[in-house]
Amino acid sequence: MAQRQLNIRSDEAVERAGRLAKQLGKTTTEVVVEALRSYEAAIQPVDEHGMTPEQRRRYETLLDIAREARQHLIPGGPENHDWLYDENGLPK
Repeated sequence: MAQRQLNIRSDEAVERAGRLAKQLGKTTTEVVVEALRSYEAAIQPVDEHGMTPEQRRRYETLLDIAREARQHLIPGGPENHDWLYDENGLPK
């Protein structure tokens, strides 16, 4: 696949990207991509709980896992997990 190009017609942008790339030991392209990702993350929409769509998706996945695990719990099962740990609180 042919690589697409982005032409920057700003001396300041080119100079800043080049300077950052040199300081960070990265390519100018890497610096620009990271900057764009940071900018995009900063302006992503959030829901009423302050979560981005990706955070909400991960949260819902974890809730699904917890619901599935709950189905396998034994009612009235032992709540004491001392058998898992030694006298110093380390795993046996």
